[in-house]
Amino acid sequence: MTSFVVFIISLVLIALLFLMKSLEIFRGRKIFLEDFFLKCDSWIRTLLLKIKQWWGHINFKNTKIIFSWITNKIKQTVIAIKRRFDHQQSHFFTKKDNHDITKNKGSVSFFLKDVSDYKETLRAEGGEGRIEK
Repeated sequence: MTSFVVFIISLVLIALLFLMKSLEIFRGRKIFLEDFFLKCDSWIRTLLLKIKQWWGHINFKNTKIIFSWITNKIKQTVIAIKRRFDHQQSHFFTKKDNHDITKNKGSVSFFLKDVSDYKETLRAEGGEGRIEK
């Protein structure tokens, strides 16, 4: 599907290119954007020549050191941001528990509470918690 969409877009652009060229030939003058593009071409050419000149001065022996320094700085920045965020949100993520751990909290469910109450009544009636049939 993607190749079909790319094909249709390129077909439309080629048709537009032929239409623009035929209009230029029919009118005998250039379209207004072409002059702008010619000015940009000269600017892009000078920019590429400057990049080529700067590229000649790069020492490729130190690129591994530079990339490791950049990744280290990025890692340190991310860790600092994470620490700052964790510090600001710490009261949200940590809950203070003031309850006594040794205190009996009771049954977890109503069914277990009913069973424990039933056992307590059996013990109170005189047995040791045994159920006799």
